[in-house]
Amino acid sequence: MVTSNILKKIAVSVAVVLCVSAGLADQSKAKPPEPDRKIVDLKLTAADYALGSKDAKIVLVEYASLTCPHCAEFHSQVISKIKKEFVHTGKVRYIYRDFPLDRLALGAAMIARCAERDSFFGFIDTFYATQARWSGAPNPIVALGKLARLGGMSQSAIEQCTKNVAVQNEILSKRLEAANLFKVRSTPTIFVNGKQYSGDISLSKLQNLLQNLLSQ
Repeated sequence: MVTSNILKKIAVSVAVVLCVSAGLADQSKAKPPEPDRKIVDLKLTAADYALGSKDAKIVLVEYASLTCPHCAEFHSQVISKIKKEFVHTGKVRYIYRDFPLDRLALGAAMIARCAERDSFFGFIDTFYATQARWSGAPNPIVALGKLARLGGMSQSAIEQCTKNVAVQNEILSKRLEAANLFKVRSTPTIFVNGKQYSGDISLSKLQNLLQNLLSQ
């Protein structure tokens, strides 16, 4: 099966992938973060799940796992505010890419993708906001299903989605691409105009980075 081959490649290519703290305690005078490395081509396409103007000066790409606690914290304390200040005002184009750290994160990512495309970010935001509840449930997939039904998906659509090999393989192949080509090793990892940033990224640091780029 294609899925099994991809999972094996992922296990070989990334021996250790971490869900790392983003160091979210805000500092009013925080310096912009230093990039880990420069990526020339992140292979952006129209198929990416994106928010914000296509003509924005800045493109922010985030790799995250729906079961990573620090990703949930990053979304609630940093990304939500970045969206309001920079994305919804047309200054930044935000792209979300799944980098599942386990099968449960993969399942959640599949359900989000099986929803209507306009509902994708609503599902992502909900899954992060309620992560502790559904990921810690006796049957996490059932708990995810309940959330998906509240989001408008039927039970039959959910069941078909969790068995959809094409959706599963698409997510896993993109994860493999991120690990092998873009050297993603932890979540959350972001790229701002092609430069990679991971680890300690507070709200003020990211705000300062984006403001500096906008002023250039």
